Amino acid sequence: MNQDTFERRHQQSWTALEEAVGAMERGETVSMDFPASYRRLCQHLALARHRLYSASLIERLNRLAVRCHRHLYSQRPSIRARAEDFVIRGFPQAVRDQWRLVLASGLLFYGPLIAAIALVGVEPDRVYMVLDPMTVAGMDEMYDPASAHQLKERASDSDLVMFGYYIRNNIGIALRTFGAGVAFAVGTILVLLYNGLTIGAVAGHLHGVGYGETFWPFVIGHGSFELTAIVLAGAAGLQLGLAVVSPGRRSRALALKEEALASLPLVYGFSGMLLVAAFIEAFWSSSKTVPPEVRYAVGALLWVGVFAWLGLSGRRR
Repeated sequence: MNQDTFERRHQQSWTALEEAVGAMERGETVSMDFPASYRRLCQHLALARHRLYSASLIERLNRLAVRCHRHLYSQRPSIRARAEDFVIRGFPQAVRDQWRLVLASGLLFYGPLIAAIALVGVEPDRVYMVLDPMTVAGMDEMYDPASAHQLKERASDSDLVMFGYYIRNNIGIALRTFGAGVAFAVGTILVLLYNGLTIGAVAGHLHGVGYGETFWPFVIGHGSFELTAIVLAGAAGLQLGLAVVSPGRRSRALALKEEALASLPLVYGFSGMLLVAAFIEAFWSSSKTVPPEVRYAVGALLWVGVFAWLGLSGRRR
């Protein structure tokens, strides 16, 4: 992209930011999402320097970046305020900014999952195309309504142990999904397809053999956070993969570095979602004292809440 095209494309946002920072320097309140605008400006400045645009343009952007930085960090918000801002605005906006990759990741994950549920539900023996007999037997024992651990409440210390296990297992899966993207996005695609097929085969098999009464109430509560986090990990992995496949005028190393930094909001976000999912799975989903109807109702509310949060939270009025 030549300098004239670059300036025409971003001139309006620079002018708006100059006006906004001027107003804030005068003590006025502005409605702009200032931190996000500042981050975009820093990206534009880095591109201008990398592409060797004119000294006057680089100087203008640098002066504006200094003014924004001075205002943004002169009264640095508390850690709590920054965390709240990230949860309410930063993370949902990052998800919406990458909606195409999120959609692609969702199709790669939920497509095989739904197909596997339908296929195994019609032909139960198909489960062995995905899972080995020992794994299937272990799942049957775990969710058999007549098994010992389904008939009694789990001890509180066991809940804590399982909380740690779920954190390790779920975040490990998500980070593998994300990191595999460096292999030209092929790694992330394969991980998403595999996880979708595996989860779908398990769900289809357990429902087909009559263990749905224990399986569905267990997974519906934490599934909204856990499965959505896997999709977002896939989107972040695809972002890395596209940087390697199509770096543009950048070197592949530079493109990968820049896109890895740009994907950090998604990484922080899906990691936090998996912590929440692990907490729900350990202390709520496994409870035998809560009726299935209540768990279905709470699970449905959580699914609606997650989609509403990521789709609507932090939007400008």
